[in-house]
Amino acid sequence: MLKKLFFYISLFSFFAVSLNVFANSSKYRDELPELQRFTDLTIGIRRINKGLKYESKGKIKKANKMYSESINFLLKANKNQDIDPDIFFYLGFAYNKLKKFDNAETYYILGLTLEPKNQYINKYLGELYLSLNKPILAKERLKAMSGCGCDEYNDLKNSINKY
Repeated sequence: MLKKLFFYISLFSFFAVSLNVFANSSKYRDELPELQRFTDLTIGIRRINKGLKYESKGKIKKANKMYSESINFLLKANKNQDIDPDIFFYLGFAYNKLKKFDNAETYYILGLTLEPKNQYINKYLGELYLSLNKPILAKERLKAMSGCGCDEYNDLKNSINKY
């Protein structure tokens, strides 16, 4: 009889404690910050960064896989979000890394139609033109950046001088 009484008391106390703990934990759950879902743009940028890391380690196949995946996410972002020159820049960058120069040029130019003074797009498009043996077009990109006083201008200028 004493064993049954002890069993019921311990069972009752277990339920009482567990219910109390659950009640107290719900207030902590309400204090947690909102979790943010990664957008297709941020996932695409992360894939590009992973590709750059793989490329720096000499793992070209893995890098190219990351660049291809980034293009897929960036194209989704382009469909689902407002038109953004950053999306076009990253698409151009990824295509440039995959040596699909026509696509890279197209997306860089699309980005420049939205934001003609964008220093990053101008710089990378200028460097793309240098790699395609079109120094006159690269100089036009440099001229479009004149007066910005930014590092990108100096980088492109040095690249043109080395060409």
